[in-house]
Amino acid sequence: MTTLRALGRDDLPAVAAVHRAAFPRMVVSRIGAEAVRRYYESLLSGSYETAGLGAFQGGQLAGFCFVGVRHWSEGAFVRAHAAFIVWRLLASPRLWVDPVVLRRLELGLRLLFTRPPQTRETEAGNCETEPPSYGIQLIAVEPGWQGAGVGRRLMEAGEAHARQRGSARIELSVEPSNVRAVGFYERLGWRKLAAGGEWNGLMEKSLR
Repeated sequence: MTTLRALGRDDLPAVAAVHRAAFPRMVVSRIGAEAVRRYYESLLSGSYETAGLGAFQGGQLAGFCFVGVRHWSEGAFVRAHAAFIVWRLLASPRLWVDPVVLRRLELGLRLLFTRPPQTRETEAGNCETEPPSYGIQLIAVEPGWQGAGVGRRLMEAGEAHARQRGSARIELSVEPSNVRAVGFYERLGWRKLAAGGEWNGLMEKSLR
């Protein structure tokens, strides 16, 4: 039986293990387990209203979902752990010739100097806080539990969390070539968001 509960810092080593098993080719996975643990710690530590939700089978973590203000999650990690990331990359020279790693490094540099908008000015000249844009920051299911309904329960829990926080919609990003994942999200009511007729993996769902 699957049990859902909120995740804390003590769960992060298990989160890192599931992440690396589910996403072995992601840059942060290749940097190492400690980098993955720090990534999720930065999500829980930042002012990004992030919640970690874990699905447990027999006391073991079978999958997780992190939901929060999605557009700035990577920026929080880069700003908090820039020195550590550079040190790990210097210790792994083979990563410097990987085009995927180079693209992520470029993104990381942009995020390092970018801050999320805090307020906007209304027509009356007053400032008010912009409503947060919620998203599924990351969802992962341990390969041995994929296809057992764990992902669906985590997605539903993530959507419920965003709804409770007052969000009218929720977003996520998926690799467009991952047909299986795209089909899974579409069956749950998500739709593709295309800009200029080209779809880059952004999807959304209404929470109304």
